[in-house]
Order: sequence, then C-alpha cells, then structure tokens
Amino acid sequence: MNKGLFVFIAGLFTPSIIWALENISQIAFNEAFAVATVITDSNALTFGVANFDLDYFVETDGSEEALNLKKSLQVLVLPYTWKLNDLEDGWSQSVTVRAFHIQIARDNQFLQGVNNFEKEKMMGGYAQYQQQYAITKNWYGQAGLGLHLSYYINEFNYGNNFPEHIKDELNGSVFNTTALALIAEPHLNFGYKKSEDWGQWTLHNSNHYISGRGIAGEAENVEGIRPEGWRIGNGVELKFDVPNLFGVADFVAFDFVRIDIGGDISGLSDDGHYYETGISWVIDTNKKIPFLDNIGVGLKLNHGSSLSGGTLVFYYNE
Repeated sequence: MNKGLFVFIAGLFTPSIIWALENISQIAFNEAFAVATVITDSNALTFGVANFDLDYFVETDGSEEALNLKKSLQVLVLPYTWKLNDLEDGWSQSVTVRAFHIQIARDNQFLQGVNNFEKEKMMGGYAQYQQQYAITKNWYGQAGLGLHLSYYINEFNYGNNFPEHIKDELNGSVFNTTALALIAEPHLNFGYKKSEDWGQWTLHNSNHYISGRGIAGEAENVEGIRPEGWRIGNGVELKFDVPNLFGVADFVAFDFVRIDIGGDISGLSDDGHYYETGISWVIDTNKKIPFLDNIGVGLKLNHGSSLSGGTLVFYYNE
C-alpha cells in the first residue's frame, strides 16, 4: 500500500481499464474496511503523537514515503475492558469495547499530470467478548469474538483537466461516496508467561480472522462489499519492575512482534508481513480515575509495512 492508507485506487486505475471499475471499487472498499480493523487494534499496529523516519537508526527503502503517509494519518481509538466474574478458577472472561475515528487527507495524482485532493474517513465502534483459560501454571489460551461496525466516507476534489467521462464513472462509485459494513473478527491466542526476579516475560501468539459485508451506504453494489482477511502475530514481551512512584505501581515493558497478514489486509505490506517493536513506561492509576486503568508513554518502531517509521505513543488502558 504505497499510495494511501486504504490501498486506494491511485496506481490501480487508468483510462484503459475503465471496464474494470466495478471490480476495482469493490477491492478498494474491501481493503479499506479490512485495514481499518488492524489500524484500530494497538496490539497489531500503533500510532502516536509524533512520527519520525527510521533512517535515523537503520537504512530503509521507501521510508520517506511511508513517513509522509503516516504523518497525514490521524487515528483516535478509545478502548475500555471490563473483567467479568470468573467462570471458575483459572478461567476468566472479559468484554472490550472501543470507539474509533480514522482520517487521511492528502494530495495525489490519480491520473498522470492531474493533481487531486482526497480525504478519507472511517469511524465506528467495536465490541468483543473473550475468555481466557490457564492451561498450566505458565501456559494460557484465549478465544473471543469481536464485531466491527464501520462507516466509510470518501471526499474527492477533482483537479483541473480531469476527464469528464472518467469523473462520471468514478463519482458515487469510488469517490464522493459512503458505505457501512459489519465485520466479525474471531480470534484464538496462546501464550507462555513466566515471572522472574526482575519482572516477567511472555511469549505470545495471536490468530485473527475477519469476514464482513456491506449493509448500507451510497456506494454502488454495497451488498457486494465483502472484506475478508487474516493476521497472525508472534512475539515476546519483557516487563521490568521499577521502583513505585508515590506509591503507584508501574513497570517498563519491551515488546517485539512479527505480524503476518493475508487477504484484504495484505495491502499493508508488499512482503506479507511487518514488524513492530517498542519500549514503554506504564503507570497503574489504581482506578482512581473512572474508565482509566493505567497511563503511559512509549516509543514504537514499525518496519516492513506501508506505515513504517517511529512513533511517540501515549498509552491508556493497556
């Protein structure tokens, strides 16, 4: 995805393939909704308040383009998790909800020599029920089901000299249109957690599958919108105990994870995978503030995706 957040049409569409417009628009919508499920999950892809180029640390290809894309992207996610009563000893359950808003505004060249301005928005909500079972003292398993309700808006300003016959084909079908989709996301995770004198380390694996369909909107053939994809994450997390500040528990964490992707999510990386690593400092608020379990600050590095780069991150309810 080297032209925009949602792997959108730039670079895919030329006048010589107008006949493929309907298929192209379906691909674009599918990828938009599928990628949004990853962007709004901080366990898979993290955004923050300041972005920088990884070339400061390592030599990378195409990092400037990815950084510009990341800077043009605004992501707001508000999550909260309720821990429910245990089903039995070692068998817990929880409900997670989050509201989200994604926006990208950028100049592009949809057709060679014609400058255009495009703004894309995705907003909605997510709800998930999950159970966790302690297989042994150290091994655990998680299974859950989540539902995304996502509303997509596309605003496109055509540049001067944009061919009118192409504009007529695009308007209301690919650009300047809306769509609403409902997406199911079952997941199955496993992990190994062990405490040490210095803190705790965890090996973690996550397996997510998404499948959905369009249910409303102004776009043509909304019912034909069928986002589908998968992602598998494997990583290690180290949590180091540090002296409490003012009697408040806190820790420093280091995490490294590889994310493999497929289906409509694959537009995030040409190689079919990417890496995220980061270090963070998280403070437990002891629930003194309603709906705020903890806060923190950290640094995240993403490599291998179309949104590669570094990010300064503020954490809450991690």
